[in-house]
Amino acid sequence: MPLSTSPWTIVASREVYANPWITVVEHDVIRPDGKPGLYGIVQSSLAVGVVPLTEEGNVVLVGQWRVPFDAWSWEIPEGGTGADEDGLTAIQRELREETGYVAQEWARLGPTVHLSNSHTSEEADIYVARGLTQVGADPDGDEVLEVMEVPVETALAMVDRGEITDSITVIALLRLARHHGV
Repeated sequence: MPLSTSPWTIVASREVYANPWITVVEHDVIRPDGKPGLYGIVQSSLAVGVVPLTEEGNVVLVGQWRVPFDAWSWEIPEGGTGADEDGLTAIQRELREETGYVAQEWARLGPTVHLSNSHTSEEADIYVARGLTQVGADPDGDEVLEVMEVPVETALAMVDRGEITDSITVIALLRLARHHGV
């Protein structure tokens, strides 16, 4: 049975690092075993992702170099919310910037997900977009992107082969296949 109250006690907290994208907070804690300890949490804005579906039923993927893994990554268009920006507005902006597409139809693709809940409080909202129109991409200055369209089945096979490893993308594609009959 799930616990209804936390077995952790936070004694004190302090911000140890911050930049425009993340904040690291360190907590002095009393652990569940009663011993003192430290717990660090990386905080960030809401992450957002979208599965853009073309009229032909293809998924639009974005490839880019991911510095933390020093590797190329195929993903759905993703980003984070800006100040005073809701998730839908943010992902509409990201879709346009990264792929050049705007969409007529938007729907949430399930509830909010926790991306790595052992050390970060980052959450993500995921959408599906249809009725795409190409208007021209405008990537951020720190992005070198490649865009490709593949059938949903191909994208799912890429997940199975480990060619797509990004958690938001994996969750989004599996939810799309399971709940939207694509």
